[in-house]
Amino acid sequence: MIIGVNCGHTIEGAGSGAVGFLKESVHTRFVGNALMKKLKNANVEVIDCTVDHAGSQEAYLEKAVQIAQQADIDLFISIHFNASGEHKAHGVEAYTYGGKRHNEAVAICSHLQKLGFVNRGIKDGSGLYVIRKTKAKAILIEVCFCDNDEDIAIYKRAGAQEAAADAIFNALCETALERKEGTEDSRQAFIEVVGKIARKDWLERNILLPSVVIAQAVKESAWGTSELARKANALFGIKRNGWDGRIYVKDATEQRADGSFYTVEQTQWRAYDSWEQSILDHNDYIAQRSTDGGKTLRYAPVIGCGDYTLAARYLQICGYATAHGYAESLIHDYIERYQLMRFDK
Repeated sequence: MIIGVNCGHTIEGAGSGAVGFLKESVHTRFVGNALMKKLKNANVEVIDCTVDHAGSQEAYLEKAVQIAQQADIDLFISIHFNASGEHKAHGVEAYTYGGKRHNEAVAICSHLQKLGFVNRGIKDGSGLYVIRKTKAKAILIEVCFCDNDEDIAIYKRAGAQEAAADAIFNALCETALERKEGTEDSRQAFIEVVGKIARKDWLERNILLPSVVIAQAVKESAWGTSELARKANALFGIKRNGWDGRIYVKDATEQRADGSFYTVEQTQWRAYDSWEQSILDHNDYIAQRSTDGGKTLRYAPVIGCGDYTLAARYLQICGYATAHGYAESLIHDYIERYQLMRFDK
């Protein structure tokens, strides 16, 4: 999946967009750049289709579409802020070719609505150049009306560009980016991404073998497709436990000693800005976790262990997971099956 993101309008001059309680071309870049960062952190290939300067409105539009066509993108997202003649209109809306209700467009409007905006729905954008000319599926988003004081108050109160980018990103995670566990190619790509980070950290800090880290990430995040991985960049199910960063709330499923399962509702999980941050914090957790004020380290036998079979078994013995057979699954289903020990050498 390659996503093209166009921060609507030029910075100034021809094609620079509306000006109300905020300048459209400034905030399309705020939102668009925040969105692109979130997509890249989730390992999505992103093409910046933004055009800062052009001799005319037509030249700006042609250039934006040209960038998208040359990159052969799968989805084109153009970000805008609306304006109306009487400055009374308000709400979020999206434009598609023929007004088609693409899942992505519907989800984006729905997620922005949750910030407090009125949902004006999907509109026919066949007459808009970027919608008409772009080969890929194209969606033009009007985040809200920049000349409506109520809309701008909602925008700022919700968290401005970060909140809008989050809403669009979460909508894409639920639609365009939602995958099953994936093909062999996607699995190998996931292994390489996690393995590169885990190996570097092992060489620098010698906490947990890369093969074990990768196996845990695969098992706990379903190859990066779990709800926590998609919405919180969390590849491991680490609960809050003293974490002072942002959190994500969802139910937890635990297993009792007798093999039965139970649910802990509204569990707080650690959330991250990127998969890399998740991996490094996971290793910090292994290196620092203590339940007696730091007198003893819970995972002491794991730290620096150079044997993946022992490291995996120590994790379970020390209480990392309640799931029966957790360690043996890491060893046989993932490390040995996918030859993850190559990252340990």
